[in-house]
Amino acid sequence: MDTTAERTPATEAVELATRTPRQLELSPLSEAGQPDESLPYLTSYCRRAHDRALRSVVEAAAQGKSGMRTLVGGPATGKKRALWEATHIRGTDGQLLLYGWRIWPALSPRSIEELLASANRFQEKTVVLLLSAERYLFSDDNEKNNDVADFLRNLLEDAGRAPILILASLLSEYWQSLTAPQDGGVDRSSVELLLRGTSDTVAGSFSATEVQRALGSSDPRVSEAAADAPNGQVIQTIVAGPALRTRCQRISPAARAILDFVVEARHAGHGPSMSRAMLRLGAQACPDGPETDEQFGTALKELTTPVRGGATVLVKDGKTDACRLAPGLDRQYVAEAAQPILPRASLWPVLLETVAGQDSLDVARECRRRHLLELSTHFFLKSGLPEARLELAAMLAKAGRIDEAVVQYRMLTRIGADVEEAINQGAAVLFAAGREKDVLDWLSPLAEAGDRSAALHVETAHTRCGRPELALAVHRRRAENGDLRSAAYVAASMVSPEISVDSHGRLSAEDLEKQRNRRRKELDKAVRWLNELAARHGRDLLPLIADLTMDAFGIDAVLEMLEAEATGYDRHSAYLLGAEALSAAGQAERALKWVEAARLLGVPGTAAAATRVNLRARLLEAAQKCALEAADEGDAAPLIEVGDAFARSEPPLPDRAFECYDEAASGDPAAAFSAGARTAARLGMLDRTIRCFRGASLAGRAPDPVKIVRLLCAAEKSAEALEWYVATVPPDPGSLGPVARHVKDVPHAVTVAEAVRSRRNIPRWRALVWVADELLDARAEEADRATVSGNGPHHATSSLLVLAGRLYKEAAASGGARIGERALRLLMDARNFTEAVQLIRAGREAVPRRLRALLAEALAGRGSLKDAEQLLEELLDEDDFSAAAGVARGFNLHEEYFKAQDIAERGANGGDVESAVLLGDLRRGAGDQTRVLDLYCLALAHGHPGARIRIERILAGDGTAWEHAQLRKYGLDPQGHIAPDWEVPAPGADDA
Repeated sequence: MDTTAERTPATEAVELATRTPRQLELSPLSEAGQPDESLPYLTSYCRRAHDRALRSVVEAAAQGKSGMRTLVGGPATGKKRALWEATHIRGTDGQLLLYGWRIWPALSPRSIEELLASANRFQEKTVVLLLSAERYLFSDDNEKNNDVADFLRNLLEDAGRAPILILASLLSEYWQSLTAPQDGGVDRSSVELLLRGTSDTVAGSFSATEVQRALGSSDPRVSEAAADAPNGQVIQTIVAGPALRTRCQRISPAARAILDFVVEARHAGHGPSMSRAMLRLGAQACPDGPETDEQFGTALKELTTPVRGGATVLVKDGKTDACRLAPGLDRQYVAEAAQPILPRASLWPVLLETVAGQDSLDVARECRRRHLLELSTHFFLKSGLPEARLELAAMLAKAGRIDEAVVQYRMLTRIGADVEEAINQGAAVLFAAGREKDVLDWLSPLAEAGDRSAALHVETAHTRCGRPELALAVHRRRAENGDLRSAAYVAASMVSPEISVDSHGRLSAEDLEKQRNRRRKELDKAVRWLNELAARHGRDLLPLIADLTMDAFGIDAVLEMLEAEATGYDRHSAYLLGAEALSAAGQAERALKWVEAARLLGVPGTAAAATRVNLRARLLEAAQKCALEAADEGDAAPLIEVGDAFARSEPPLPDRAFECYDEAASGDPAAAFSAGARTAARLGMLDRTIRCFRGASLAGRAPDPVKIVRLLCAAEKSAEALEWYVATVPPDPGSLGPVARHVKDVPHAVTVAEAVRSRRNIPRWRALVWVADELLDARAEEADRATVSGNGPHHATSSLLVLAGRLYKEAAASGGARIGERALRLLMDARNFTEAVQLIRAGREAVPRRLRALLAEALAGRGSLKDAEQLLEELLDEDDFSAAAGVARGFNLHEEYFKAQDIAERGANGGDVESAVLLGDLRRGAGDQTRVLDLYCLALAHGHPGARIRIERILAGDGTAWEHAQLRKYGLDPQGHIAPDWEVPAPGADDA
């Protein structure tokens, strides 16, 4: 052994229980050295395949047997953490298996010399922890490497010091070097002998099962990383998240320009993936952007160079040259951005030059949402997708630019894209504008060419123009081409209406008879025409003829005509039409005789017809008997109708109803089980509802689960219904909205969250947040209405808002800082200011910087105005305006109106969009319209969700002013000002 080791001071092993993760090289996840104090130092641990071998060697050591395990894998794969967890394994009694053991080193890392110097001091029950064991076994001094290996081998065999446990981690490249040809005759035989049979591979990626386990973690850092991780690289994503955010704080100005462009483009509606050419142009359009290709390449490399954990700020998108923002950063800077962003004016020309297809359509829609109408128009046209032009036309029509909208609709009909939708929308726009003649000019040629939708609109236009004969001509052409609706219209027009009086008074009996004879001839002519159509097109128009005769001369004439058809022309189905007419007239006995006549002649469907007659007469027993006959003939629908009738009888007869549904299921299971599910839900029979719904699903046609839930809730089965709903319907965004109003209280909401947790295999806090967000989305429209009033700002509350706040508060215990801040925000939205203050200050000597703005708002809301103002001034001195709107609302709530306006104005001048909206509200409430519309327009251009409804209220109150008309017609410019006049490019001029 090298004598230099003896000159290095030895270090003692210490009690294992006294060591902290930081002392053994486990660093917290932090950004610029600032960990999230609301979460534990270490993330929750997800057991993986290699943990089984570690547990085995630890259990053996606890029982007195020395052993060694070496975890081999790439960087940031969880080796060190796995070893830490191994030293803290507990037995079934909850006691640490290595209770009372010591560990070396007390502080890692240590040098190879220190290890050798401490060799003789190791006693029994000592863990030798060799993190990054390449320091001790693969150093530049191979002689020392072998000395360490020999020492450790001897230590494991030394019965006098047993048990000893050696735990090591090693990078894969060093392990592979043991089997590679040795350069220069390097002898690593001792190292190889030490490690032989001790290694376990730590996979770089989680298996599918391990990913699912991580998704279900109660630690938001783990579950969110599992959701974001590419190819199962969960550990790397956990490690990389804070490192990426720190990298973003410290990048060069040129790299900052690229990143700013990406974020702003995403806020503009662009999809995640952006080409290198787009990034190059976009970065140049930003301040301090790269001026040369070389500078751009260097800046892009800075953003695509991996941080610890292997992640990059910009992720290469497949085999293309495109990049996208890392998922966690995209969520932070885009989806969960604290402030809405108005992209700088220089960004739009870059996007116009580089986008197309779906990306262009997405940007167009975002511009439309912000009322940037000119930009939206260009992006719609640039898209090249048919639906883009259709949406453009609708946008122009809504702006009152009818002629330009119609140009787009005409273009769609010319190119053959979404023709029917274009015709229907375009006609509706022109009719709403009272421009029937323009409908005729546009659609008459299409109608003559055989387009049914165009023909219907042309007929409507002729009718509105007072030219019924031309409308009739359109229908006649359609009828001649086989359109039954038009045939019925023409036939009805051929029979003049019956009148009993004229301008001279009541008609005489002789005149009435003349009129009857004339109408009879007209009817005969219409019938002949219909029969000719039927012969030409091979259609059975007898039902239409029966309806026409009934309308003209009543039941007796219909029966006479149908009997003549049945006996004179062997059209025996006429008997069933007669039975239907008699049944509708309340003559059930005669109707059944007509059905019997049809049955004797072998007409199909007689049992179903008899069922309907008996149902109409409320003869349920007879109806069921006939329905069973119909089912035997292959028609299950009558049985389902009878079942529905039993279910709706007074009192309901559910047993009889389900007897019918069960019989019908053998013929049409989907329809029968669907009817059964609806009936069971209406009657509050949960188990039967679930069984029937499952049967309908297996048959391929389940009823609408929303309607089923509403029926169950009406039957006072809300909690059970909601739990079933979440377990049945995929919990996608918006899926809870249709039934959200049935979530009555916190226990209800928690029940739903538990069902979501089980369905999606997510931690409880995430399930609570999901339900809370769904409730908030469901009340968004209500909140918009409540937030805006003619009397100034209003603190909107609702049961859904309160529920969501309670769920977020419960989730905050496990969900981390972001969830906690959202919980505080919701508490304040529901005006629970005192509770918010208590939560912010709970257990803290000093309020963290990130919570100071929320504390200022909460203090103002509860009436501690001096404290709130003092804290706000500190924030404003630091150019942090995020609390201005909330504090101003608090002052306004406590009737400090002038001070509230002053604070809101300072916030608006500092660029806070929420303050700008509030300032507009406060001025309107005080009757001061100064710049109110300008404030709202700026907020709308930023994408503020409440700005549009405020503007619409102003325009509805006084839409005659020039700026109001200009805003409605031309929208906003890229700076958020009312735009000057502009024109839609001519077709083809701006198309991609």
